[in-house]
This record gives sequence, structure tokens and C-alpha cells, in this order.
Amino acid sequence: MSENKTSKGWVLPLLIIPLILILLTAYFVLNYANGRPLLSLPFATEKTTTNQANPSAELERRLKVANQEIKKLRNQSKEQSDTLKAKEQEVERLIAERDRLKQTPTPATTDQTKTTKKKAASVTDVYAEMAPKDAALILNELSPTEVVPIIEDIDAEQQAAIIAKMDAKKAAALTQLLATK
Repeated sequence: MSENKTSKGWVLPLLIIPLILILLTAYFVLNYANGRPLLSLPFATEKTTTNQANPSAELERRLKVANQEIKKLRNQSKEQSDTLKAKEQEVERLIAERDRLKQTPTPATTDQTKTTKKKAASVTDVYAEMAPKDAALILNELSPTEVVPIIEDIDAEQQAAIIAKMDAKKAAALTQLLATK
């Protein structure tokens, strides 16, 4: 009889405890797979029945919200498009005004040009009246680009005399500039 009691004593630890562990593991795995928390009740609560009873109302609400968002974005897009068109028109107007201003000389620049020509003419007259040696000494101190406007209006004989008395390098550069004019 003692053998019979010992075999019944091993049934509990060897069969029932592993069976309980397997069932608990299966329960937790199935709950996790269904998206429920691990220790939730297996039957539906009032909240889940309410959501399942009226899914079309939830979809309609989400659709309304999405439509409102679409309308808002369309309005913003239209406003930005209108602003862009206004800016493009302003840019075109400014470009046209710039081109118009480039083509028409202003009276101030015309007066400045006349004054500059008068001054250049009077400076040219001064150098034309000078002795070629004195004019060459002064013109040697200026750059060739500064000398060209002064000397180009002097007659050819006076130019030749002044250039002959100038430094050879400056005379060569001045001759090149005069030849290109």
C-alpha cells in the first residue's frame, strides 16, 4: 500500500502543476495576441460594446474632421496663391520701372555730363596752351587712363610734342589707349 500512496503523491507535482502552467501561459499569450491587457476580464465591458455598436458614427465624425482640415488647407493654399500672384505683379512692375528709368536720362545726369565736358574742355585748353615739356612733366604723374580724355581733344602736332617729352613707358601705354579710341 505504501507504493500506491507514493505514486499518487507524484501525480500532483508531475502532471497538474505543469498543466496549470501551460494553461496560464496560453491564456496570457492569447490575451496579448488579441490586444487586451494581460490581466483584463475575458468578457466585453460596456465601453467596448458601445464602440462596437456605433462604429459608423465614429467614422462620420472622423470624416467631418478630415473634411474641415481639407477645407482649411485649401483656403490657406488659395491665400498663398493670391499673395504669390500679387508679389509677382509687383516684381514685374518694379522691373518695368527699372527698365524705364535706365532708358530715360535724368536731367541731373545730363547737367553733370555737360559740366564734366566743360571742365574737361577747359583742362584740355590749359594743356594745349602749355609748353609741351611742362605738360609732359605733369601728365607723367597721371595714369594713362586719366591722360586720354585730356589729350585726345588737343590737335595732333601738340599731342605729338607732349607725348615725345613724356616717359617712354607712359607714352607707350597712352598711345595704345589713344589708338583704341
